[in-house]
Amino acid sequence: MEFLRRYGDRWNWALLPTVLRRFGFMLPSGKALSGNARTTSRPLGLLPYGLLLGLSVAAIILIFVFGVFESRERMIAQHKIQLLQKTALLEAYVSKVLEANDMVLQNISSEINPMPWPEIVASERVSKLLADQKAYLKHSGVIALINREGNLASYSEGFPAKSFSVTDRDYFRFHRNNPSDVTFIGEPLIGRVYGKPSLTMSKSLRRQDGKFDGLILITMPIEYFSRLFNGAASPSDVAQLLRKDGQTIISVPFGMAASEIPAWFAPAIAENPDAGVIHTLSQPEGIDRLIAYRKVEAFPFYVSFGIDEGKLLAGWKQSVFVYGAILATALAAFMATAWLARRNSVALMYSNESLREVSERVLVSQDDERRSIARDLHDSTGQHLIGAAMELQNVRSRLPNIDDDISRALARTAELIVQSNEELRTLSYLLHPPMLDESGLPNALELLVVGFEERSGLEIELRVAPDIGTRRPPPGVELALFRIVQEALTNIYRHSHARRATIRLVRVGSDANSMLSLTVKDDGIGIERRNRKTVGVGLSGMEARLRPLNGVFDISTGKKGTTISVTVRG
Repeated sequence: MEFLRRYGDRWNWALLPTVLRRFGFMLPSGKALSGNARTTSRPLGLLPYGLLLGLSVAAIILIFVFGVFESRERMIAQHKIQLLQKTALLEAYVSKVLEANDMVLQNISSEINPMPWPEIVASERVSKLLADQKAYLKHSGVIALINREGNLASYSEGFPAKSFSVTDRDYFRFHRNNPSDVTFIGEPLIGRVYGKPSLTMSKSLRRQDGKFDGLILITMPIEYFSRLFNGAASPSDVAQLLRKDGQTIISVPFGMAASEIPAWFAPAIAENPDAGVIHTLSQPEGIDRLIAYRKVEAFPFYVSFGIDEGKLLAGWKQSVFVYGAILATALAAFMATAWLARRNSVALMYSNESLREVSERVLVSQDDERRSIARDLHDSTGQHLIGAAMELQNVRSRLPNIDDDISRALARTAELIVQSNEELRTLSYLLHPPMLDESGLPNALELLVVGFEERSGLEIELRVAPDIGTRRPPPGVELALFRIVQEALTNIYRHSHARRATIRLVRVGSDANSMLSLTVKDDGIGIERRNRKTVGVGLSGMEARLRPLNGVFDISTGKKGTTISVTVRG
C-alpha cells in the first residue's frame, strides 16, 4: 500500500489522515484523538493503549521464558539424579572386584606364608593354588609370587614359572621400601606374560623379623574394565576410572593417556571429595557435559560418568522451538485482534459521540421550537381567542331581543372559547413555562406539580431548598431539571400505577463547587415489572439532557417503586 505519493521532488501528504485512521491513530472523520473529544466512554489514548498492550505481551513472554528455563532446570535435575545412580552402580561393581582381589591376596598369603622360597619354586601345588584362585576371580589376568630379589617364583599360568625380574615395577619398589601389610594398587602397565595393559594389585610377604620377603601379585586387564564401562555408556557418554590423584586409568568410549588428569577433577574433589555432579566442557572433544563422580569405597579410585548436555537438551530445545512458534503466532494474532478491536472501538466511540451530538442538538432544537410555539400560542392564538370572546360578548349586547335557543348557543360558544383558551394556556405552559424564565425553577415546578395533580389525580409532594430560588442556577440547568421532572411525572402517570410521588431538589456543597441534587420517587410497581417495550425513550432523553452539563443520572427500581436521582453542577 502506498502511503505517500511523490510528485516531482515534493511529497503529497493527502493520504496521511487515511493512514492514521486505518491504524487507529485518528478518529474516522480525521479528527486526532485528544482530550477535546467529549465522550463518556473514550478509549485509551495511543500511548497508554500501546504501553498496556506491550506490557501484556511482555508479561506473557516473561512467563513463557520462566517456564522454559524452569522446565530446563527440572530436566537437568532429573538427569543429575540418574547420573548419580549410574556412578553408584559402577562404584559398587568396581569396589566388589577390588574387594574380591584383596580377599584372594589374603587367602594366598595364609596358605604360603610358612613355606620357604625354594619349596615354593619347586611346588606344583602352589602353582595350582594360584590357578584355582584365578579361576575364582574370572576378571584377573595373572596371579604371581615374587621373591625378595624381585624374581618370579610361581604363577597361575603354568608350572614351572618363567624366569624374569620385576625389580623395575612400582609395586615391587613400594613393598620393598614400605614394610607394611597394606594392599598396593599400582600404575597401569603392560604385562610381561601376555603383553596387555593391566592394573596391578599386590600384598607384601614378611619374615618373622618383619623384613620384606617378597610379594603376591594380581594383574587385572584394563580391557575387562573397559568392557564394563562400555556396557554402561552410550556412544555420546563418557565413563572413566580415575586414580585418587585424578590420573585417568580408563576412559570410554575414547581413550586418554594414563597421566592425563581431567580439568574438572581438582575443583570438584576440593568441593566434595566423596561424590557430586558438575557441569564442564569435556576434553578432548570440547562438548558441554554433566559429569557425576564417586569415590570407590576403601580404594584409591574414582568412577565418573558424563552425558552430552546438548543431546540431553535436544528434545527440550525442539519443544521450546515448537511452543515458541505457537506462542509467537498466538501473540501476533492477539496483537492484531487487539489493534483491530481498538480501531473498531474508536470508530464506535466516534459514532456514539456523533449520535449524542445529534441527540443533544435535537433536544436544543426541540426546546427552541417549543419556546417558539408556546410564544406564538400565547401571543397570537391566545389573543385571537380572547378577541373572539370579546366580539361574541359584543354581539350578545347588541341583540337584546333574541330567542332562548340563540342565547343558549351563544353561551355555549362563549364557554367553548373559554375552555379552549384554558387548554391553550395549559399547552403553552407545558411546551415552555414562562414562569421558568421569569421567576425561576422553584415556582415553575410548583405550577407544574399543581397542574399535574389536577389532571392526573396523583398526590405529589414537592420539596425545594429555599436558596435555589434566591440564587438561581444557570438557565440551561433550570430547563434540563424542569424537563426531567416533567418527563418523570409523565412516566409515573403512564407506567408505574403509583398513587404518590415525591420531588426533592436541594443544593449540596460550597458556593464555588455547589451541586444540585434532584430526586423523583414514586410508590409504583417498578420498572422490572413493567413492559420493557414501554420504557427507555424518556430515560434516554433525561440522560441526553444531562450529558452537555456533565451531570450524573441514576435510576433504581424495585417492588416499592422507582427512584430517579440527578446530580448536576449549579
